[in-house]
Amino acid sequence: MNKELESKYTDYYQFIANSKSIRPICITEDVDFRNMSFVKKICWWVGTFFKLLSIIMLSVRTDRLSDVQYLRHHWLFYGGMLGFSLAAWSPQVIDTLGSNGILQEGIFRMDHAPAFAICAFGLFYYILSISFFFKYMGPWMREKFGTAKTLKFWEYFVSLAWQIQTIGFWVLTITPALFEKELEVIPGWLTTTSGILLVVLGIGSKMGAIYGTGYNTYYWYDMVTDIPNAYFVEVGIYKFIGSPTYTLGRGTSFGAALHFRSVPMLVAGVVDLVLINLFNKFVEQPSVDKMYSTPKQKEESYKSTPSNI
Repeated sequence: MNKELESKYTDYYQFIANSKSIRPICITEDVDFRNMSFVKKICWWVGTFFKLLSIIMLSVRTDRLSDVQYLRHHWLFYGGMLGFSLAAWSPQVIDTLGSNGILQEGIFRMDHAPAFAICAFGLFYYILSISFFFKYMGPWMREKFGTAKTLKFWEYFVSLAWQIQTIGFWVLTITPALFEKELEVIPGWLTTTSGILLVVLGIGSKMGAIYGTGYNTYYWYDMVTDIPNAYFVEVGIYKFIGSPTYTLGRGTSFGAALHFRSVPMLVAGVVDLVLINLFNKFVEQPSVDKMYSTPKQKEESYKSTPSNI
């Protein structure tokens, strides 16, 4: 085993910190399909599908559950992050089981005012916290504590922000329904079907984004570490849209709003869409311009630099 590989498995975060560029880009970069049997290929794609789905749903790097070397050296760190994510999701799971008659129904209920306040806090906490990190906290931490420790802190930090935002949307589903009479003119089957299709579109768009950029870029590794991506690719969904997670990926919130026939959630979805694109314009893209500053790199970045989440 060469020294670089040994360093990676001894401390993954230090390995990233010492790298000249962020890799892999596309998740298939290090996969040798030519030497795989048909059955192994099917198993790889099925396993990858569930990795991508669980990363989006749980907001935690579930791809690392199959990385034995990573878990061997970072099991405590990762276990804490995974446990936190599962705990944050537990109220939603309990509420869903209650709605399906498996547990007591209505365990979680909330009036409109506190729910709206929690939702607003979640929306703005998410976007303001990651913006503050990229603009101020991240550079300060890299200088004070080093890139490796900054990256480890970031993985908890962004997971917390995602969970808070998710809870903000969820609390809108446990409030008394609004505008029920006004919405009676719209068939329930129509909103349910449309909602499910939008959720599938949103999740599928995010899965396509991770496929094309790699797991690390989905977590903004280049911006967190101030280490550029090794190269840019324009595959899959990126051939048709430049920022799928900031546009089509937001279909999940609009789909949920239609499914639950929730006007407040629809408003929250619009606010989220506006905020994430403001983040892209004023925080992410300036960082991209600064990092990939040579004429050739800048041309490539505008052509195919994929946005993150």
